[in-house]
Amino acid sequence: MDARGRPRLGLAILLVALTVDAAAMPLAGATAPASDEGQQPPSGEWVNSTAYITTSFGTIIATLADLDAPITVGNFVKLADERFYDNMRFHRVVDDFVIQTGDPNSRDNNPYNDGTGGSAETIPLEISQNLTHEDGALGMARSTDPNSASSQFYICDGAQHGLDGNYAVFGFVTQGIDVVRAIAAVPVNGNKRPLLSEQPVDDVWLYGVTVSDGHWNETEPTGPSEPVISGGILGGASGAGVAALVAAPVLVLVTAYLFIRWRKRRLMVKSLSAAYR
Repeated sequence: MDARGRPRLGLAILLVALTVDAAAMPLAGATAPASDEGQQPPSGEWVNSTAYITTSFGTIIATLADLDAPITVGNFVKLADERFYDNMRFHRVVDDFVIQTGDPNSRDNNPYNDGTGGSAETIPLEISQNLTHEDGALGMARSTDPNSASSQFYICDGAQHGLDGNYAVFGFVTQGIDVVRAIAAVPVNGNKRPLLSEQPVDDVWLYGVTVSDGHWNETEPTGPSEPVISGGILGGASGAGVAALVAAPVLVLVTAYLFIRWRKRRLMVKSLSAAYR
């Protein structure tokens, strides 16, 4: 190769070197390579909301069925967050059946309107096969209209599967079932006051309801799986692999170009030499 071709060759080599260096840099958005063990990334697990029902007999803690009864749970949580349930009476108590509260009318001194009130909005009847009236189940009270539930709710004192399919279950007592039992066992008016037969003789108070919202909880993987492939938008090529993929065709093209230029120059030199002989 003559002296005039050497600068072009040097420039070509520099271009190839820069291309290889740039290709070896990490790509934006590339994921981290998998570990040698091939473990899965942490997976999410839903943790249900927890309701703290504070009464004059103690606190009842219940897990709410966020995923199986989202409408009913959402309504209950909304009312709790608004402090709607503060300072109400348990207006209906039936031993071995249910204890019931959530009526704002129970705050006044007129016992005859207890059980007739509710919040401003009603919700549709929400039934899930995964939710039945087990001991300690929370359910929505309603009128004869299936879609009339609003704020009144009950807690089962013992399993009440006769209610399944007709009333919406939305949670279960996890702590404080002894509080449910104690409230269910209080004396009620009975036949002495037939219109108020299921009302406690002495007031039983619901002081309020607070809810710890449900959330996704990151949990560690339980076993190995297919490794996560790195490489971002190129679908798995590592930095070195990308460098090879990009640099190889560039090198071939530059080499071919320089060879053709050199070949043409050689032919021109031969032609000129032959003409002056």
